[in-house]
Amino acid sequence: MELLTKKQPASSPAALATTPYEGLFVRSALNQQNSIPRTGAQSSSPDIIPNGIAPLPDPYKTLVDDYNKDIGKKLEAGKTNYIYMRAKNFSSDRIVDDTDGNRPRLFWTKASLLSYPNKWNEITQTPSHNKVSIAADPGAIGVMSEPMVWVPDNISGDHYCMIGMVPSPGYKNDPPNTLQISDFAAWVSQYGGVGWRNVEVVNHTTTTLTGSKLYYEQGDEAALMEFYIICENVPLKTKISFSAGAPGPVPPIFLNPTEVSTFPNFTVGMSSNVPKGYVSDIYFNLEAPPGVTDLSNAKVTIRANYAPEMYSRLWSLGHTRAELGMPTPEHAYGEIKRQLEARGESTKLTKEHDQYLQQLTDLHVKAGPVRLVVVGANSWEWKK
Repeated sequence: MELLTKKQPASSPAALATTPYEGLFVRSALNQQNSIPRTGAQSSSPDIIPNGIAPLPDPYKTLVDDYNKDIGKKLEAGKTNYIYMRAKNFSSDRIVDDTDGNRPRLFWTKASLLSYPNKWNEITQTPSHNKVSIAADPGAIGVMSEPMVWVPDNISGDHYCMIGMVPSPGYKNDPPNTLQISDFAAWVSQYGGVGWRNVEVVNHTTTTLTGSKLYYEQGDEAALMEFYIICENVPLKTKISFSAGAPGPVPPIFLNPTEVSTFPNFTVGMSSNVPKGYVSDIYFNLEAPPGVTDLSNAKVTIRANYAPEMYSRLWSLGHTRAELGMPTPEHAYGEIKRQLEARGESTKLTKEHDQYLQQLTDLHVKAGPVRLVVVGANSWEWKK
């Protein structure tokens, strides 16, 4: 494959003079300007941003405001993680993807396979199922329209690399068919729309489960929504969480990892103002406590509930939180105490118990009394 385009520098020693990259530029290091070829290390791009299992509350604002910071986080093996990309427009025109329909692309590979592009794995999953895009005015920073979603495996004796590509009119940033490992950094240095980042992954040491639990569509009416995760026969001290990665709701649809505190039933949730037309998968993550490998009796349900206005025609059709299985903080407190005592354990509450009770308090007090109509639910059961 031809590596160079008419705008990019040749790789021969005679043509290595610095040339400005006049498109959406992806940095290899902070404070880097759009000079090609880039010098120095190429494997720490701050414009490929892994963010772990939590979506960014306001991706555009965060990634623009923190353009001069590397805010990437470690990823968690065996769980649904979010990855963002950004780039600065060094051209004199607004760029909206490429004129031939190219869009941002993101790949992962083991470091040992980095020099074999035909073995790279492209990440195509997004929370909304839409293709990603990127746009920026001259001199402005563009942010990918929504994150990519990736579930890395445990890795040992190697590490993962991510390669991001952002298109610009007049430039071709596609990977070559083959590269020598010694040439890979040189290739990245010559292509202003390409970024490379070595990513840290925290391996899981216990049983984990992850996936898309509910494809959520808000419809044509913005509303206050409540999202519940309902656990049946999920072992005590299992950590559960859920998230919707597409931006828009305030606060974001994200439940921090929460420890299951009661058995066999446990329910927790959060509320969010969701804009009309919002669409996203809602993903869950589950991490069993040490020693637990059998989840054949476990069941997890993600439920979306609409809170209609009082006196609306739907009000009388709604249910209280208690009728939908959501305990009050007082009821949960009493049940935790009772179960601890029944198991012969200390009845002093842990910080994990306190976190759960605070989540219930936020739901009941901040969101206030409501009647709820279930508008979506999906369950997951695991069998041996």
